[in-house]
Amino acid sequence: MINLELTPKIKEWLDTPADQRDIAAGAELLLRVNRNRILYNNILRNPAKHAPTLEYHLQKILKQRLIDTTHEEVARMMATVDGIAEQHGFSRSTRSEFQRGKRADHDMLPPEVQQLYIDNADIMRRMRDAHTRLRMINSTNSTCPDSDRYPLAKDIIKLDLQYRDNWNLYDHYVKGTPLAATVRAVDARTSAKNAAKTINLLLGKYAKEPSQSMADRIRKLYAQIPAPSEKVKAKMSELKLS
Repeated sequence: MINLELTPKIKEWLDTPADQRDIAAGAELLLRVNRNRILYNNILRNPAKHAPTLEYHLQKILKQRLIDTTHEEVARMMATVDGIAEQHGFSRSTRSEFQRGKRADHDMLPPEVQQLYIDNADIMRRMRDAHTRLRMINSTNSTCPDSDRYPLAKDIIKLDLQYRDNWNLYDHYVKGTPLAATVRAVDARTSAKNAAKTINLLLGKYAKEPSQSMADRIRKLYAQIPAPSEKVKAKMSELKLS
């Protein structure tokens, strides 16, 4: 398993100008990855001579880590996309759990509420199109399937959140009240969006003042996020919460 804590540190070291790098710190990073103490001792004995070798190894490690991390992230995103495709039935006509169809009072609703219904037709078209393109990507027509899949999977996940939220608002809007006051049904996928925002705040607080109750809350929120960012994953690992 990749130690996510080291990846940003390796990148930071490599991003530092060569004449300002702490060779000993770089050698320590390399040792933590490859456990090669002989190479580590050689670098410390003659930093100037072995600086290019150190940079070469860390560049190679960083490149592979980014590839592995992207593959892992895309795999999680694809699992989420598969769930979205199944739920919406991209290969057939179906409705989401919130969609009840066009309301009988649709023509009497405020324009901004009617627009939610119209927007969702376009959102569904865009999701289906992205999913079709996603399914066509394979190792024979792409030199890097993960890189090609990532933006499409990300778009589908984002569009699905908007689609569900629009139906939630449209279905539960009460005539004569502000749209912002609409009480939505509980939706695990739209709540994941809020979880991603909240967890960043809690991680900062936990780093300063850790507690078991906050750790439990952070882990619960983390489990709700289908595709956590690299920053959040690294912070979770650094704080030993994952």
